[in-house]
Amino acid sequence: MFVKFSLLFLLISLSCSAITLDQAIQLGLENNKRIQIQEAEFDSSKAFIKETKGIYDIYLNTEIRYEDSVVPSTSAFAKNNTLNTKSSVYKSSLEGYLPTGTSYSLFNFDLQKNETDFGTDAMSPAWTSNLSFQVTQNLFKDFGFDINNTNILVAKGNSEISKIELEKVISSVILEVETIYWETVYAKKNLQLANSSYELAQEIVNQNTIEVELGTLPRISLLQAKAEAAYRGVEITLAENHYNDSLDLLKIVIGLSLEEEVTIDDSIEMKDLEFINSKDIEFIAINNRPEVKQESIQLQNSQELLKYYSNQILPDLDLQGILSYSGLGGSKNSSYSSAILGSPRIASEYDDGFSDSIGTLRSLDNLSWAIGAKLKIPLNNSIAESKLEVANAQKRKHLIMLNNVLDQIHLEARGSYRDVLSSLDNIKANKRNLELHQEILNNEEERFKVGISRTKDLLETQRDFIKAQIDYNRSITDYNVSVTSFNHSLGVLINKKSIVVDN
Repeated sequence: MFVKFSLLFLLISLSCSAITLDQAIQLGLENNKRIQIQEAEFDSSKAFIKETKGIYDIYLNTEIRYEDSVVPSTSAFAKNNTLNTKSSVYKSSLEGYLPTGTSYSLFNFDLQKNETDFGTDAMSPAWTSNLSFQVTQNLFKDFGFDINNTNILVAKGNSEISKIELEKVISSVILEVETIYWETVYAKKNLQLANSSYELAQEIVNQNTIEVELGTLPRISLLQAKAEAAYRGVEITLAENHYNDSLDLLKIVIGLSLEEEVTIDDSIEMKDLEFINSKDIEFIAINNRPEVKQESIQLQNSQELLKYYSNQILPDLDLQGILSYSGLGGSKNSSYSSAILGSPRIASEYDDGFSDSIGTLRSLDNLSWAIGAKLKIPLNNSIAESKLEVANAQKRKHLIMLNNVLDQIHLEARGSYRDVLSSLDNIKANKRNLELHQEILNNEEERFKVGISRTKDLLETQRDFIKAQIDYNRSITDYNVSVTSFNHSLGVLINKKSIVVDN
């Protein structure tokens, strides 16, 4: 809500004053579609971490089942040659998996109610209950924290890569906005110079008109001045088109409608440059460029996968332990064949139905336990071996890619710094040239006032001076862009703008 309010306030303020570079960058970061897409990718990668952690989720399993069956039988203990049974089953358990490679099934509670008319069963209904605990531990394959956390570590690495990719997009958007912004400022300055140039030419036209009428100046001088004024009028139109095109492009980049009425700050001052020792440039770039961080994480992910698939070719050896308690309770079967089998012998501790079943279970007297091991040796483990080979190849690939990125960064950082230095030299040269043409123009104007200089000479001198101003503005524009590009090549542009991408 605050972001929307601040954006609305910013748009209102833009209609009242010229947009500054910082405002343009803010709008660009808030409205840029590439940033919004990458933010969604980042959110997706974080959600996938949660998914991979789901391997350690605890599951509550419950089951309820009722059966009613009639089965034909020729047994002497079956009534009317049929066996009628009814059973109700209630089950519940807690199951899960631990980072150590341990599978567990705890509090496995099983309660069954069986009713039958078969003459040999002394109890009907009979309540049997069971409570068991089961643990299985991997000893070779899938053993240990590192192996079982592989997918989580890789997912975290991929999420960090996605975050760094978001930082890359933000940095590139800042560079793009600044580049277009300075180009728009340059275009606006050119428009101002074109208007000033036209006014200078028009002044000469007015002055020459008077002198031609007085007969103190030949008509050709007036025609020269009018032709130059007309030419400079065309330059105004071209400069206006260039400025409007640049302004439209800036609106698109910062996410404003083309119908939005905005102007820009026409101040074209030089940006501050933090001079860096040439020996430190590569060090700074290596430690800050997002590409290095991304490839380093990719390499680490490939190492984790290599470790994991190395484990997957091992045999499966599972150690299993089971602890179980039983309970029983019920009532005498009315269909029991006492005449043949004699009186049923039901201990008093089991003759009270459901309550006895739970009571004897709770006493923990009826204990059963088991321990064992299961070994599974792959005789031809092609799948695991192929995945291990792929993981090994991926690790080699990412190591080569990391070295390739380092080489590219060395070139880009050094070249970008040279561009800044050459831009500085270009500013100095154009400034001297501008000062020179200012002096020449001043002299030529004095000569023109006393009638020594011709109209043609003054117009040419004005044109040269305007061109010198344009060249000087161009050199400052190129320098400002080169400074931003240099910070971008070092990977510090986001830090210099105090932008933090958190989780």
